[in-house]
Amino acid sequence: MPRSRNQVEVTLASGAAVDTRAELLVLVVDADWQSGALVPIDERLKGALVVELQRQGFRGADGQVGAFQTHGVLPCAEVLVAGVDAAGGPDAWYRLADTVVGHARTAKVRTAAMVLPAATDSGSAATVVEGLDLAGYVFDRLKSASNRTPSLERIQLLGVRNRSAVRAGIEQAHLAARATRYARDLINLPAAIVTPSYLGREARRIAQAQRLRVRVLGPVAIKRAGMGALLGVAQGSAEPACFIELTYRPRQRPVKRIALAGKGITFDSGGLSLKTAESMQAQKRDMAGGAVVLAVMSVVRDLRLPLEVRGYVPATENMPGGRALKPGDVVRAFNGKSIEVLNTDAEGRLVLADALAYAAAAKPDVIIDLATLTAAVRTALGSRYAGVMGTDPALVRELIAAARACAENLWELPLVAAYRSELDSSVADLKNIGDGGSGAGTIVAGLFLREFVAGTPWAHIDFSSTAVVDKPIPCHPRGATGFGVRTVLRYLQGVGR
Repeated sequence: MPRSRNQVEVTLASGAAVDTRAELLVLVVDADWQSGALVPIDERLKGALVVELQRQGFRGADGQVGAFQTHGVLPCAEVLVAGVDAAGGPDAWYRLADTVVGHARTAKVRTAAMVLPAATDSGSAATVVEGLDLAGYVFDRLKSASNRTPSLERIQLLGVRNRSAVRAGIEQAHLAARATRYARDLINLPAAIVTPSYLGREARRIAQAQRLRVRVLGPVAIKRAGMGALLGVAQGSAEPACFIELTYRPRQRPVKRIALAGKGITFDSGGLSLKTAESMQAQKRDMAGGAVVLAVMSVVRDLRLPLEVRGYVPATENMPGGRALKPGDVVRAFNGKSIEVLNTDAEGRLVLADALAYAAAAKPDVIIDLATLTAAVRTALGSRYAGVMGTDPALVRELIAAARACAENLWELPLVAAYRSELDSSVADLKNIGDGGSGAGTIVAGLFLREFVAGTPWAHIDFSSTAVVDKPIPCHPRGATGFGVRTVLRYLQGVGR
């Protein structure tokens, strides 16, 4: 698998840490920090390392670091001692990776070596590698070369046990990080570049690289297919809509058939229900669900899973042009249901209605959709959790577990039957917004989507709260996070075992 841009090259080395030739040597320790690999290094430095760390107040606590300049006594220029609580789960290892990358960037270091604690398992080692790739991500492709940020390029892992398992874990870590970084790129790029047609071209490129079946429907084919909700949203824009379908089939008979659908609104002005100028600034991100689906499909064959996986992205802009949907208009979705559009800014559920109905018609075993659907989910859960709801409790539990394994937090919200009446319309089968009586905008949106899955086991992830971060958090630089890619990949791997 070729390295993606800024991906850290990781090798397993067997030499002594004290003799390692790298610009930066990272010693990962726990509360019993004056032991293990630190001892011979401190001896070579005549005890100066421990003395300096004690002067800095280092205790080996999780997230704590101490630094020491070797001044030529060791082949490495600097020793960084980093504390980690191995019982802290994946969050602790992601924080460690973020710390290492951040320190390397500040010190303008390109090569490093890392000694993990002797008891580190292969899964934790893989999490560190995944974290290095994620933390090293920088979106600078639109900057001139002189303004690009230098980053860590190569790192050796020393003293690793069970090398075959670690190598396999590293391969999977690079795969997940590569897909996540690709999703970040799609979301971070301006809407003038990432148009529906651009996503269609990306789908064809992915299909060629991964040997997938691809269909990209333009406006005429979308109309012929009966996707009136997608067409209705698209009609206010000069950019033509497209509907993307990517299909991966394994060589053997699939044990399960999974459908993924992602909202692909490449720019959301709100339509005639116009957003404010401030809230419009970030609306290039409204195709984040579609970016997740494309990112997953960009590595799906590399997973070598016995599953059929289909990815669907309804892609369009939502603009207030002269032909735009007007509040009160009625559109008809792929499954024949009519929808009264009372708010043109509730467009994501309209395009997903067609995608979900189209996916359900192929009779998959499971449907999962991902969307930056409602602002209400952030009000409910804040910026560190996304909402998940669905018709199949086991599926929801599996997604929550997959998210937890990669420090992407999901919280289940109920599909409250009593709120369904909010969607009743006097002129159509249903309307696209509730009457606000429940105050549960995210749940009502989920109830709307449920109308289009035809009884298929289904889960909906609303990650408006986590798609973008304004301030960096561990392994997530400012901007698009790529949230959901690693959760879906881990879910697929779990199903395929």
